Amino acid sequence: MKYFLSFLLLTFLTGCVSETHQEKSTVNLVTIGNINDVIAGKRTFAWHPNINANYLNSTLNENNTEQRFIKSLKNELTQKGFIYTDNTTFADFYVGYGLGIESAISDTKILNETGLLTGLQPVDNKNEADKASIFIAVFLPNQINSSWSVLAQGYTNTEDNRKTAMDELLHFMFHSLNKTSNPS
Repeated sequence: MKYFLSFLLLTFLTGCVSETHQEKSTVNLVTIGNINDVIAGKRTFAWHPNINANYLNSTLNENNTEQRFIKSLKNELTQKGFIYTDNTTFADFYVGYGLGIESAISDTKILNETGLLTGLQPVDNKNEADKASIFIAVFLPNQINSSWSVLAQGYTNTEDNRKTAMDELLHFMFHSLNKTSNPS
C-alpha cells in the first residue's frame, strides 16, 4: 500500500507544471556530443570551408560583430592549447559557426539547419532586446556531419561591453573542453 501511494504521488507530481520567468540575461545552451572525446589527440583547427552563416541585422554587421566573434572563438580555442591554421589540409578538425538574431532567422529554421533548439522564449518587451543565437560545430576531416555541436541563445547586448560579453559566452560554451596536453 505504501508503494502504491508513493506511485500515485509521483504520478501526480510529474503532471504538475511550473511557470518560469525568463530574464533578459538568460542564456540557454544545448550541446550534442562530448567535445573532449571528439578532439582527443587533435592539435590544429581551421574554419570549416562551408559552415559559416550570418543572420545578423545591418547594425550588428556594421559593428563587425562576425569578425569579433571569429577572433573571440579563435582566442578561446588557442587558450585551450589548440593551434589555428589557415590551411585546411593540415587541420585536425574544422570549426563551423552560425550567428543570428530572431528578426533574421526563426527558431524553426535554426532547428531545421542545426537539429538544435534551446527553448528560450522571446521577451515581451518591444524594441528592447532581440533573441540572439550562436551555433558552433566541430567537424572531423572527411565527415559530412558534425561530431560535436552547441547552440546558445540569449538576448542581444545593447551596451558597449559586447566584446566582453561575447568572450564570456564563448568561455561558457566551451566550459567542458579540457585544455590540450599536446606538446608545443
